[in-house]
Amino acid sequence: MDSYLSPTDLQALQNLICPSKDSDSEDDLPQAGARKLGPGDIGASSDLSQDSSQNRSGPHAPLQSKGDDIWHPSEAVDTQSLQDYDPRESPEYEMKFKQAVTAEDVYLGMGFKTPSTASCEWLSVLVKLPQETREKVELSVESEAIDVRSPRYRLHLPTPHSVDPNASSAKWHSDTSTLEITLKLTRELDNVNF
Repeated sequence: MDSYLSPTDLQALQNLICPSKDSDSEDDLPQAGARKLGPGDIGASSDLSQDSSQNRSGPHAPLQSKGDDIWHPSEAVDTQSLQDYDPRESPEYEMKFKQAVTAEDVYLGMGFKTPSTASCEWLSVLVKLPQETREKVELSVESEAIDVRSPRYRLHLPTPHSVDPNASSAKWHSDTSTLEITLKLTRELDNVNF
């Protein structure tokens, strides 16, 4: 079968690809500071298009950054300003996840628990405070962080998951001058997992 395009078919195709500029449609009106993109905007941009994109303003304008930063300074949170500067030394600490297991979990594998941290109910933090006594150590446990203070040391430690301060406990080991903090984890899906 022979098929060819008539002049009216070619005109309809041309109108489809390149619509006329005199239409009164609201879709053709550009937004403030935005320009329409076309197939020529795909791929590497030329210097001419970069200059026009940098001169844009409004909500669609790109953020201007200095140098080779991977994010804009307005997107970064300054953690130093969130905490007061403290000249005390930060002590050594160790975090361990713990879980309550039964014989079915360990030997038979019948429970839903896995060796991953998602199956852990407790977070144990060991803080080494050499040359300190129990009476000089202050501990504050919040839902998102713990704060240990003494005359020589200060440790403000955000927890990897939210914790229940009322179900947590602490123990002082005087032979090693170590504070052991046991925190009860409270995660969103804990009631489903356990």
